Amino acid sequence: MIDSSKRLSFCTAVGALVTLLLVVLFYQSFDLPIAQAAHSLKGTFAITIGKMFSNLASKHVIQTISFLALIAGTVDATLNGLQNRSRAMLLVAFSTMTAMLIGDELKWFFGRFRPPVFFEDGSFGFTWFSGKYMQNSFPSGHTLRIFSLTTAIALLLPRKKYIPIILAVLIGISRVVVGKHYPSDVIFGCFIGTSCAFWAHYFLFLRSKE
Repeated sequence: MIDSSKRLSFCTAVGALVTLLLVVLFYQSFDLPIAQAAHSLKGTFAITIGKMFSNLASKHVIQTISFLALIAGTVDATLNGLQNRSRAMLLVAFSTMTAMLIGDELKWFFGRFRPPVFFEDGSFGFTWFSGKYMQNSFPSGHTLRIFSLTTAIALLLPRKKYIPIILAVLIGISRVVVGKHYPSDVIFGCFIGTSCAFWAHYFLFLRSKE
């Protein structure tokens, strides 16, 4: 029987390969047409709705949730031992924190132009090693943040897993609609957030059982 770590490693590797293929496919064929379609929505009600969804996964919102979960989980574990309740709170904290740290470094490393830059001067692609906001499109920070949070919640509440995941998908789509990201940015962000949550869940809930 394959243990949890090997199974998760295999799933992560397969997920990384599928993500890579999708990112390349969208980068080559679909990113620009979809970005142009989103750009045509400027000033419409769709942008208002998109911004509402995007705000749910703002850095301040997720950082606050992460910080509170970390404090509550640490206090609960200290006072009552590392029980399922404290593990659950720490899962939320570690999933989101890890995803945000990885995402920030990857944004700097890839230095991808955001869609508004393309519509200003035609720049499309990667500049590499850039800390500028307009060159930090890949991966989508909102997407990786919300997928790390909602995947953690889905793992804790498997019977209601579709509710948080649907919310995450809508927020990911909203980042394209409001013109802040290309679809491939969102795809990569989804992989990072989901992977961080699954690995945090493994270390907090499954490793001790092996």
